[in-house]
Parts: sequence; structure tokens; C-alpha cells
Amino acid sequence: MTRPLIIGVTEAGVTALSDNVQARLAEMDVIIATPRFQDELPETAEVLDWPKPFSDIYGLLDQHAQRKVAILTTGDPMWYGAGASIVRKLGVSGCEVIPAVSGLQLAASRLGWPLADCEIVSIHGRPVSTVKTKLYPRARILIIAENSDSPAAVASLLGASGYGAARIHVLANLGGSKEELFDGLARNWKRTNVPDFHIIGVECPVEMATPPGAAAPDTSFDNDGKLTKRDVRASALAKLGPFPGAVLWDIGSGSGAVSVDFLRLAPRGKAYAIDRSEAQMGYATSNGMRHGVAGLQQVVGDVLERLAELPVPDAVFIGGGLSDEVIARAVDQLRPGGVVVAHAVTLESEAVLLAAWQQHGGDLTRIGIHHADPVGGFHGWRPLMPVTQWHWRKDNPEVQA
Repeated sequence: MTRPLIIGVTEAGVTALSDNVQARLAEMDVIIATPRFQDELPETAEVLDWPKPFSDIYGLLDQHAQRKVAILTTGDPMWYGAGASIVRKLGVSGCEVIPAVSGLQLAASRLGWPLADCEIVSIHGRPVSTVKTKLYPRARILIIAENSDSPAAVASLLGASGYGAARIHVLANLGGSKEELFDGLARNWKRTNVPDFHIIGVECPVEMATPPGAAAPDTSFDNDGKLTKRDVRASALAKLGPFPGAVLWDIGSGSGAVSVDFLRLAPRGKAYAIDRSEAQMGYATSNGMRHGVAGLQQVVGDVLERLAELPVPDAVFIGGGLSDEVIARAVDQLRPGGVVVAHAVTLESEAVLLAAWQQHGGDLTRIGIHHADPVGGFHGWRPLMPVTQWHWRKDNPEVQA
């Protein structure tokens, strides 16, 4: 296969490309491009529309493997663009990428926002609720839109989340001759004449609520009582160590609270919520959507049967279904340097953690939480059930102590 050439194009079109890139295009046998770019393409090439679904692009490349193929994408192909997917599939040596200025860069420059200080989120092919994970006082958010309905959907979400005072900037056809800017507050957004191709800027005022922190309030989760309480959850998260792209196994996930909080702290992460109960999976899915996290995967069934199907985890949380066999499997499949955190509230499950601690080491901790509650006309401390926590990190032979 000849290496496909992936070229980023701004709204200024093909004629705005450098002479060198246009010369490269003139050598192509096949050019894959959206209709709005096709009128400016060399007449010597066979021009094809972008395939739908996008995954069909690989069949097209195989079909024209012996021909010179160019693929035109919008802006920077490696920034929320098709180039990233193609490079993952073909490898860095299997294609060549020539980026253009991205719409995000143009939007930031028009608004006068330092791009490094902006939160970036895409709702193109993703739920609008993912914007929730970027909301905080003084936040500047750049959103890659889905279509002309996106600004209204974002405004509705902002209003429902208590951010109705946020200012929305819609920057359409950036870099082209039809560039437009629409402004307004989320609470009274009325514009319906927005072009499909745009970036949304959201400017959050300082008077907004503080985000929930590492662990969201218990009241923000739908549940039937199977919920790792906030204070204990915060302790678990501190030891699970979420990071961008991290993979979590949440065994006995219940309502999915640990998975949800892990994903809020691990952009691009994956959390596999594992539970026998379909009803619990319903809670986990609902809670994921409510908090706007992506990457929550449902795994229903017997834990020991399903774990073999899952990718290697960076962290394992065991909140239910605790047994010697489950711990042994988690310890075995965890990546070097990864962590296991397990909780027990019964004497029987505590005995399992005691045996794991004696065999593997780590930290064994008893967590007791008391809340001040009314006692008649006064107040007293009301205890929650104590939780025994085992925290263990797998040795990494590549890391010297």
C-alpha cells in the first residue's frame, strides 16, 4: 500500500493551501474530500466523498492500495480529527499528515483566550452532557459542535446545571469568507440560524458553584442503597490514582459511583463497571450520564467469567463480590505499577482482606465516619458502618526504589 496523505484544510478552502501542498495534491490519483472542498480539487484525480460510516475509509484505502491517495480533513487532522484514527490504524509510518490551523486555535485567537488555559471538549458524535465535566467558576471552554442545534443544546445544559449566566460565543465558518460570530447568555439563548460548522466558546462567571471535588455528593447518585459513601469513596480515589487514559475495573460496582468519580478525574479513561445485576447497571448508566462522563462500560455477569475479556487495568476497585479468587485474579491481571483498593464491611469479607494483606502486603486501614445528627433537641455523632480498606500496589521491575 502506498502511504495515504492526510491534509488539513481550513474554511478558506483548498486554494489557500501552500504551493507545496497544492503541488502534492496535483500528483494524487484519488482524493477523498467533503463536497464543500471538491470544486477546488485537481481535475486529474478521481474524487470520492467521505465514506459513511467513517470506518469504511479503511476499505477504500485497501481498494486503492496501489494508487496515490489524499484525504482532506478540516483543520488539524490530529486534534479531534480523522488523522488520529487513521494513524492509530496504520501506524505513524503508514501515512503522512500535513496539518492546518485548527478551528480551536482560530476560535481562541478570535476570543483572545490563551489556548493553553482553555478546556477542550467535543460533542461531535458524543453526548452534550460531557460538557459538564468542564464546568467550574471562571472556566473558558471551547466545544467542537455536532451541528446547528449544538448551541441550543449546550445552552439548555448550562441552564439546567446552574450555569445560566455563562456567556456563549458561537464562531462559525472560522477562517473562511463567511465567518460569523454569535453571542448571548445561556439562560436566554434564542438563535436558530447557526451554520453547521462552528466552534462554541463558553465563558463561565466567577459566581458559579464550586465543583464537587474528588468525590461527588451521595445525593447526586441514583441508587438503592448500594453506594460507596462520599468520605470513604474519596479515600479510595486518592489511592486508585486516576490519570488521563487510565483503565479501571470497578468490581461489584453497584450504582457506579466509584467509576463515575474515577472518570471525572481521568480524562479519556475507561471504567468497566462489573456487576451481576442488570438493575445496578441501570443505575450506573444513569449516573454516568448525569455527571457527563464518557468511558463507562457496562459488564454484566459473573465477575470471574467476565474479567478475562477486559483490557489490562491500571487500577482495580473491589466494592462487592469480594473473594479470595477475585483478589487473586485482580492481582494477576493488574499491570505492573497498578493498584488494588478493596473495601469490606462484614466480618467475612474483612477476613478475606486480612488474608490478602498477610499474603501480599500493602496497607490495611479501618475507616470510621461519624456525622453530627439531631438527638432530640441536641446533636450527637451518628456513626456509619466502619469500612476496612486494603490498598496494594503491584511491583514494577522497571522502577527502582
